[in-house]
Amino acid sequence: MPLALVPYTAAHVAAVRDLNLRLSQGGSSDLLLPETPDPGWLPDLELYVAEEADKVRGGYILRRQQFLVCGQRTQAAHYRLPVSEGQVDRAYASLGLRLVRDALAREPRLYAMGMSGWHKPLPKMLQAMKWRMCEVPFHFKVLRPARFLRNIRALRTSAARSFAMDFAAWSGAGWIGMKAMGQARRLPAQSCDLAPSFAGWADDVWRNSCDAYALLAIRDAATLDSIYPVSDPRFLRVRTAEGWALALDTCMQEDKYFGNLRVGTIADCLAPPPAAAAVTRAATALLESRGVDLIISNQLHGAWSRALLDAGFRRGPSNYLLAMSPAFAAAAGSARDDGFHINRGDGDGPIHL
Repeated sequence: MPLALVPYTAAHVAAVRDLNLRLSQGGSSDLLLPETPDPGWLPDLELYVAEEADKVRGGYILRRQQFLVCGQRTQAAHYRLPVSEGQVDRAYASLGLRLVRDALAREPRLYAMGMSGWHKPLPKMLQAMKWRMCEVPFHFKVLRPARFLRNIRALRTSAARSFAMDFAAWSGAGWIGMKAMGQARRLPAQSCDLAPSFAGWADDVWRNSCDAYALLAIRDAATLDSIYPVSDPRFLRVRTAEGWALALDTCMQEDKYFGNLRVGTIADCLAPPPAAAAVTRAATALLESRGVDLIISNQLHGAWSRALLDAGFRRGPSNYLLAMSPAFAAAAGSARDDGFHINRGDGDGPIHL
């Protein structure tokens, strides 16, 4: 039976488990398909699998979203978690390209986010397909230098570096150095509150903000409460007079990047660009008051990136990319990348945070 791309149903679960086992045994355990057709991560997910006889050889997820692009309401879809047996078996090396083409046939205006850096197979393939691509800048603020140095696995990549970072933490040199760079500087309390939901007030922020951005996903109250449901206690809805930020306070456990750090994240936000600084400072001060070790945020728009720098953040290397299909890029026209309001709320969101 020839390979076919079909909707993922309960009948595929056993075959997906077998695929994930083959991928893990082949040394590719970072990208695995969910072992249920309804993973419950976000609303409006469509899951597809590459079916060959009684086996599944790969698959991907689409999440359809409404965007405002140069003032026009436009449907697009997030191309998520493409998985191919070609990761471990060269007989399926062309499956990755077939997955993308199938997704484009279902929705020509596609975008992909994250992807772990330019060197990975997916961004290389999308570049070859002439997708518009850029980095979404990564910003970080270290509040507790000693704990940061002892836990940040993303930087402890060799025995020598680990020893140097342990020594800097023990001696206090790390604290002195980060203080000199403006890190570890805490902000005074800001005027804000924690809202129980977005209903009843976030639509005003949307109306006052949306026309100021060349491209942004719809962020009205109904959409936000579906993405960040009130039933999930992780979500901190930081509300100010002119806007909001969606923050998280996560105690990591043996995380491959953050070890056991307590990580604050500014995952999403919205306000008119002149108010970005006030919203950023409010969210940062709130996370600082909760005792986090580190605060991170990926923000593409220039106003939000500058607001983070003004709040004591630094920019670090980013492996978080935005890729837009030719049809989606054409809708955006000549608008600059830093005029797009893009952050983790447009990608996988806080799934892993």
